[in-house]
Amino acid sequence: MSVKKGFLLVALLLTAVFLLGCSTDRFIVRKNGRAYYFASKSKGLYKMLCASGDFKRVLESSMVPPDMKKDLYRYNCVEPSADKVQALYVSLTPEQRKSIRSAFIAQGYEINYFPCG
Repeated sequence: MSVKKGFLLVALLLTAVFLLGCSTDRFIVRKNGRAYYFASKSKGLYKMLCASGDFKRVLESSMVPPDMKKDLYRYNCVEPSADKVQALYVSLTPEQRKSIRSAFIAQGYEINYFPCG
């Protein structure tokens, strides 16, 4: 195999790994030294978002349709389901996703992106 073909093969494999293994819709919310993936089923995330009331304020100030706000709150705080929250978040438009991230920032959160988990 020539060097050129070998390079091309490696480039194609890396591209496939990136496209299959990475996600641009995953982000971490961080506040007061604690950080969690949004849409994870974690007691710490529950305390940080739900018990504090922050998530209600985030949703209230976001530009997400009311029915989606209700479902996002339900599956984050009432009947926690990381899969359902992730599915709901992915179904939002890019503008709606941005509004949620901006609303987190307005509530004192830092948003960090780790697209490859």
